[in-house]
Amino acid sequence: MKLKLLLSALLIFAISAQSQIKDSTHIQNHQDQQYPGLGKAASSIFFSEKPWSVSGFGEVNGVNYNYSPMKESLGDMELYYTSLYRLATFFGYRFSDKIIFNSEIQVEYLTDGMEGHTEFNFELFLDFRLHQALNLRVGFQPISIGYINSNDEPLLFYSVNRPEVERLIIPTTWIELGVGAYGQIAPKLNYFVNVVTSLDASEFRSATWVRNGREAFDYSSFAVSPQLIYSPRNDLDLSVSGYFGSVGSYDYEHGGRDLTNQSQLSLYSAYARYTPANFRFLAVGALGNLSDTEGIYEITKQKHGEGQVLGQQVYGGYLEAGVDILHWLWSNRSESKSFVHNNKDMKLPIFVRVEHLNTHGKVAESLQGYDRVQRNMNILAVGANYNLSEHLVLKMNYQFRQDLTPEQYSIPSGNQFEFGLGFEF
Repeated sequence: MKLKLLLSALLIFAISAQSQIKDSTHIQNHQDQQYPGLGKAASSIFFSEKPWSVSGFGEVNGVNYNYSPMKESLGDMELYYTSLYRLATFFGYRFSDKIIFNSEIQVEYLTDGMEGHTEFNFELFLDFRLHQALNLRVGFQPISIGYINSNDEPLLFYSVNRPEVERLIIPTTWIELGVGAYGQIAPKLNYFVNVVTSLDASEFRSATWVRNGREAFDYSSFAVSPQLIYSPRNDLDLSVSGYFGSVGSYDYEHGGRDLTNQSQLSLYSAYARYTPANFRFLAVGALGNLSDTEGIYEITKQKHGEGQVLGQQVYGGYLEAGVDILHWLWSNRSESKSFVHNNKDMKLPIFVRVEHLNTHGKVAESLQGYDRVQRNMNILAVGANYNLSEHLVLKMNYQFRQDLTPEQYSIPSGNQFEFGLGFEF
């Protein structure tokens, strides 16, 4: 019943989206524009000619595995689902040119073929636009790290699922409560600095590093996340970013016992994106360090009955290249539009991505003999997108996954085929 209701909602929103696109020029005018730190749909209010805006995106994805994922070790169904249905709706309101409200309600239904799971995610923040060099963002907001966290809408990346490096090393999508400052400090140089609540260490898992810690907001510790983006030309972006702070846990359920340890998390990331003509090249790297993993082992054991061995150092990166071949296959296109397509906006990009990651690049000496689940992998992804318009894309890709983990720490792994549909309005 939940699945039927969600599918009905997706259809209704898709139909209303197409109607809004036809009737609202401001939506059409900002399709290629993104406001700092946000995706295209999330940026709608900043380019709207009206004092309010409604926008959003949706995904319907499927994954076929040639192996059986170890669900208990991964914990998060988003890492082993067979079907996913996601709908995100943004509502924005401009109180004035300097004070803008933005919000997101995201609902997703996932199933692994045996059981289903529904999740709700929220964003709600105010932007105070003070000066070109200094603006503030306050509330529940995406933090500025890596590439995908500010580009997580399905028309902004090629693959059906986000790259593994930006799921296991950088735990996108990553939303925290805090205050952010952003602006332009020099020609072609923009910055972000977020001060946010930190991750809950009691929810960390060996197989997914700090990913599960973003499920709860830990008010007992804080972190800072800075980012610099340099754009020397319109088709080139160079970025460095990071996340630095303490992590811990505050046990509200059992009398407010403070389980916070002295663990410090530092996460570094950099990317380069080059988009000449009909090509797109993207390189992303990430390196993380986590101290006092012995203390985190004790915290997770105390809370869940089983200690988790976290990597003291983790790393990963990927190189991706794509090209729109429809530009050459169908260069002389006539003007033609319908409910689901626009000839002029059609694209057929094919892409390849090479990826490597290791969740346990370094492990504490005292934890070397303990059981753990490690993800040390090479991944080659090849695929294609079919963009019927600026607002609708069909995706498919195949992943060749090579497991490099020592046998005693490995879990079942293999190749997988992914397919999906994405839209925005």
